[in-house]
Amino acid sequence: MIAGTLSRYIARRMATSALLVIATIAVIALLGNYIETLQSYGDRETFNGFIALKLAVLRIPYMIDQILPFAFLFAAILALVGLSRRQELVVARATGISVWRFLLPAFVVAFVFGLFATFVLNPVAIELRSERDKARAEFRTERGDSSAWFRQGSVDGSSILYAAQANSESLILFGVTAFVFDPDENFREKVTARWADFGAGEWTLRDATLISADAARDSIETYILPTDLDGDELRLAIAEPDTFTVWTLPAFIEAASRAGQNINRFRLTFHALLARPLFLMAMVMIAATVSLRFSRYGGTLRLVLTGVVGGFLLYVLTEIIGDLGGNGIINPIVAAWLPSIVALTFGGTALLYLEDG
Repeated sequence: MIAGTLSRYIARRMATSALLVIATIAVIALLGNYIETLQSYGDRETFNGFIALKLAVLRIPYMIDQILPFAFLFAAILALVGLSRRQELVVARATGISVWRFLLPAFVVAFVFGLFATFVLNPVAIELRSERDKARAEFRTERGDSSAWFRQGSVDGSSILYAAQANSESLILFGVTAFVFDPDENFREKVTARWADFGAGEWTLRDATLISADAARDSIETYILPTDLDGDELRLAIAEPDTFTVWTLPAFIEAASRAGQNINRFRLTFHALLARPLFLMAMVMIAATVSLRFSRYGGTLRLVLTGVVGGFLLYVLTEIIGDLGGNGIINPIVAAWLPSIVALTFGGTALLYLEDG
């Protein structure tokens, strides 16, 4: 009975700390994004504070998804330090409850948050980021972070498309420039558009400007550009792993594999998403190694900094191994799961030494 009550109490404290840290980061990120957006687009004629707030809000889920491991590290340190300072863990030890028993609820909370992040938060974040890119295309003039170049053909001639930013899952391009050629490969016209979407064997360029050698510049609402590429071929041409969700990656990996494309980065991303619960548990393990003995040995600030450094080193290790896996130097599945397993192994060894001698 006591163990069950304590487990529920620790789980509640851990979940509360995690939500508090995430909410704090979200508020700070929202304010920062709002100010940045105002500074970037405030001089546009149709831009206003409400649009800036909308763009900032749409970005927050993606940012939370990216920083969730560090948020959980800080949340675990906060919860465990609080339990240690109030001597609650000392009492738990005195009743014969082992460190693994009162860490189990924290691991369960981390696992549940990881599942939620993988199967709900990440897909929602990607969808909202796509909506933000679409809304931002009206005001953006600078080059995007994820550009794409590709050549396509049609019965009317070939064309070369450049997109400042591309969403490979929904096949939407932002900041589009198209160089259109006739069947004899002679340059015909240049078309720029704020954004374009694909459907039924053609691109529809929206809010387009047409420039040709024998006519004046013309602004048109839509410009239809035929293509001989289908949706799967286009996704292969412009795909970036972080534009796919855990639900859509398997089908894309299978299609890309049949087409003979390099799928290492996409396999790495898929398994990294599946490993997210284990990665959050690893962060809890790192927090536990530096948070459970404060009441007896002091040095709170030093040990908290040690935990932060440990989490950062795990992040660096994950990035390095991820680069190796994405480039095929090591197996991408191993690269996705190895950092979490290593962190849990070393953390567990440290706790065995600290707690059980």
